[in-house]
Amino acid sequence: MSFLESYFKYVKSAFIEHKCLFIFTLLFGVSCWIGGYYIADFIYTPAELSNYAYLSQETFFSFHDMMEIICNNCLINIIYYIEAIFLCIGPFYDMALNIGMSGIVSRATELACGDPFLFLKLTCLHGFFEDSSTILNSFAGFLLFLFVVKFIKNIFKPSKNLANGSITNSLEITKKLLYQSLTIFILAFVVMIIAGVLEEYISIPFGNFIAYLF
Repeated sequence: MSFLESYFKYVKSAFIEHKCLFIFTLLFGVSCWIGGYYIADFIYTPAELSNYAYLSQETFFSFHDMMEIICNNCLINIIYYIEAIFLCIGPFYDMALNIGMSGIVSRATELACGDPFLFLKLTCLHGFFEDSSTILNSFAGFLLFLFVVKFIKNIFKPSKNLANGSITNSLEITKKLLYQSLTIFILAFVVMIIAGVLEEYISIPFGNFIAYLF
């Protein structure tokens, strides 16, 4: 089996075997956006919200800016993925902060121009990929935490050949979960890179065009 075949086998099995966890991750991400939209009026004054308004955008098609966006966003993915081992703090915080802020900016933009969908129109292309990457990365983080829990549990669990478990035996039992987590993390990483390329070169003129049409 080739590397790519093996990779996609673990990606597919991750979504199939942990579909309830993925659905939870997806619903939590949507809840963060809705929550950010509706609590914006309670945590910011109208004057403060106006600072978040996203009424127009322009680009200089800069390779340097693109690399800065990609490096920053991918670094965030890595940090929050690793922080998942601490009671899933990373995934929860990542979605609450980044997707929740998207809801807040949507509300701020609505107050500034009266269109509740303008922010989504302007950022629809790269925003879809960026939010998808955040959700995938959080899903990978949840799987990583699940691996850590099961790995530690199996260390102390007796096996057929051992009175007590062992690190090697535990890793053998739980390594599939680790592989699933890593493959989803890599997928989220690639999607975030695509989002960075789109944001700098395509998404802005595309978003302005969509906003102009609708």
